[in-house]
Amino acid sequence: MMKYIGKLEYYLIALITITLLNTFLGENFQSTALVSILVGFTVMYKGFAVIDHFMELKGAHKYLRLMMKAYFVVFPSLIMLTVFF
Repeated sequence: MMKYIGKLEYYLIALITITLLNTFLGENFQSTALVSILVGFTVMYKGFAVIDHFMELKGAHKYLRLMMKAYFVVFPSLIMLTVFF
């Protein structure tokens, strides 16, 4: 019996694929600046996907959702800033 693959499973597969891609980039690319920026952007995307689909905060209070999204904007931005110092 085959189970229906829903939207949540597709997001899970996407998150795992992005994680493996980041690992591949970290191991094989020489440009640490490019890798750091790409990893920062993917951390943002992964954070937003987790907030909206796994934590189910789409319908949560606006302030709580804003604070969670701010977390996934501020910290990846700090990762990207480390490239320049």
